Amino acid sequence: MLGSNFDLVFKGDSRNNMVLLTDKDRVPSMLRFTIAMFVRADSKFKSGTLFGYSVEQNIGETILLNFSSLQIHLQVKGKVISADSTIADDKWHFVAGVWNGETGVASLYLDGVEIGKENNILKGSLMLGGGWISLGKRYLATQNKTDPSTSFSGTLHQVNVWSTAAQPDHLRLAAQRCTWPIPGSLKGWTDFLFGIKGEVEKKFKSECKGA
Repeated sequence: MLGSNFDLVFKGDSRNNMVLLTDKDRVPSMLRFTIAMFVRADSKFKSGTLFGYSVEQNIGETILLNFSSLQIHLQVKGKVISADSTIADDKWHFVAGVWNGETGVASLYLDGVEIGKENNILKGSLMLGGGWISLGKRYLATQNKTDPSTSFSGTLHQVNVWSTAAQPDHLRLAAQRCTWPIPGSLKGWTDFLFGIKGEVEKKFKSECKGA
């Protein structure tokens, strides 16, 4: 069994540096999800894509978790939830995006605290399965290409994806420690090792520091 005590280091000046999972047939349709990770973003690069999901058959079936110089964004099928925050500061942060299609509630978390929340976000909708999951850059499945302008420069640790909408208390506790006993039900941290492209560096052991 692969250990999870590692980091993935991305250099944003390369077109090829990313993680792209090709086992799209194993990704089910989702009524809800939680994406959570630890991030150390390079202060020299003020924006980047942390997580992306894209379905080849439908351009609208997308998820993006990214940041700009002053905000963090969660995009679900084109609906964007944003929260004011600066994470490109060379420090470790816990970042999470949560969407519940049953209730229509979407939230953003930073260091265990809910910093953004929107209601009526695609209530009753289902995110289509069979998509490509990427880290460090946006992948456009309908065009079979990446978008270099969305490159992330920095370090990721413990990226996990669940098919449930996590409760605030769970994320508050998760932010406090960099080791999680239970991996994501859709994707666990070690799953991403199999999709490394370019010069993404694996670093054992992790330098992560909890919030």
